[in-house]
Amino acid sequence: MHLYVMRHGPAEERATSGRDADRRLTPEGRERVARVSLELHRLRGGAPLPLVLASPLARARETAEIAAPICGAPEVELRDELALDAGLPSSLVAALARGGADALLVGHQPNVEHLVRTLLDTPGRGATALLPAGFCTALVVALEPEPSQRAQGRWRMTQILDPRALASR
Repeated sequence: MHLYVMRHGPAEERATSGRDADRRLTPEGRERVARVSLELHRLRGGAPLPLVLASPLARARETAEIAAPICGAPEVELRDELALDAGLPSSLVAALARGGADALLVGHQPNVEHLVRTLLDTPGRGATALLPAGFCTALVVALEPEPSQRAQGRWRMTQILDPRALASR
């Protein structure tokens, strides 16, 4: 099982409605998400991604809607647990781990970074030091459960897809 945690792509500063939840991706944001999604698909060896779950906020939903077809996912499932004000989706991650299917979670900062740091935080391992300072938009962290401690919810990082690094290729 692989868990991919992604921050939504770059969004407009202000929605026409004035509501933060309605902020949409910019054209550059759409391009960045597509580029990272193609890299994720390549990383997976072209294997379809069974699950894409996203916050219902417009920018996260749009990010997932771009990523899903590129990664071969059948659909996007909107989950309130991934919304900006929802806190850590620990029970969602635990259920996904029990189910065993690979999944992409698309959410918001600081929640996505906090989730990854929490899943990796094992005293003495220093794994969180490997994360870039702050999740830039469209960044993806690939995780897999620690085989010997899956029940305790311990994870290890296998890859970081940083759109800034992909742009320089």
